[in-house]
Amino acid sequence: MKQLKHTIRMASLMIGLLAVPAAAATPALAEVSRQPDKPAPSFVTMAGNGYFGEDNGAAQSASFRTPMGIVLHPDGSVYIADTKSHLIRKLFQGNISTYAGFTFSKDPSGLPIGTLFDGSANLSVFQEPQGLALDSQGNLYVADSGNHSIRKIDAQGVRTIGGDGVMGSRDGNTGKDARFHSPADLAVAADGTVYVSDTLNHVIRKIAVDGTVTTLNSPSERVVELSPGDVETAGDFQDGPLETAKFNEPSGICLDAKGNLYVSDTGNQRIRYIDLQQKTVTTVAGQTSNTYAPGNLYMDGGNTDGDAATAQFQFPRGIALTAEGGLVVADSLNHAVRYLHDGKVTTLTSASSPPLQLPVDVAVDPDGAIWIVDAFGNAIMQMQANQKDAGK
Repeated sequence: MKQLKHTIRMASLMIGLLAVPAAAATPALAEVSRQPDKPAPSFVTMAGNGYFGEDNGAAQSASFRTPMGIVLHPDGSVYIADTKSHLIRKLFQGNISTYAGFTFSKDPSGLPIGTLFDGSANLSVFQEPQGLALDSQGNLYVADSGNHSIRKIDAQGVRTIGGDGVMGSRDGNTGKDARFHSPADLAVAADGTVYVSDTLNHVIRKIAVDGTVTTLNSPSERVVELSPGDVETAGDFQDGPLETAKFNEPSGICLDAKGNLYVSDTGNQRIRYIDLQQKTVTTVAGQTSNTYAPGNLYMDGGNTDGDAATAQFQFPRGIALTAEGGLVVADSLNHAVRYLHDGKVTTLTSASSPPLQLPVDVAVDPDGAIWIVDAFGNAIMQMQANQKDAGK
């Protein structure tokens, strides 16, 4: 039972956030710097009526159960990981439909039960899917977090390409030989390589085109005494050579134009950059201590704009690249959308913006509009904002 207890505690950041009331997600002692007035961005609710459910139909009348991931297809389709419904939903031309997965059973309270089952899209089953990504052929990849697996959806249906449904930490010569622990997000390179934020293993994994699974960085060996005699493993922090670098519950991940990786290092309150050619890891935004306070699983966060080296985040999660090479960040427990560009961090949302209960993922469309997944709002928002004017 030790592993189960550890999992529940560590999941307080990731999957466990889904079970916390929205009011409890607000940091009690967050240090917030005064932000200058700026033009309010334009917000539109693209999908979701705010209620807990899985109703399809007209987008603004449809319902979700704590959505956690989003990806935009070039044909205009928007795929949404409806996490607590255990479904992949699709928004197209103003309507929501179920793209993959189905509800095969419910618990005594009437909530859907997930499991791992491959097959045709309409008969496959997921368990708390989160991150989504597309490859160059338009195939959809899913970080199926509750199944500790990576799934692929193509014209033939759904199949598991990494993991076997059992929590663990193991590389392998094939995807089914490998094991993951609650992966939160993934990115697909042009050559088909899949990079995975293996969140509760605190590592970045690589699934090669031939199916081989490897771990890119060093696993954490840090332990935390949460109370006398109660010791748990936790993530850690270290920049430098990739093979010795360490993360603390990495979540959002995306590729830049050079084929390198940005990672939202959630438990360390930082945005990290992995140069795959140089095999190095650097911090590109987020200032906090390089050491953890006694008894703390995570570093302390904050809410400060300005130079990237001194900016602060509060559990950053989903990230997305813009056409100008900037990085949009879902700063979850600051209930804000932030922007990293040219060494500066600004806040795109403003005091007059509609409140975001728990922004957990973002995407940028070809027109520059930012799509936001508000997990506790059970809604998909779209924001029109001038990134260059943010914070002015």
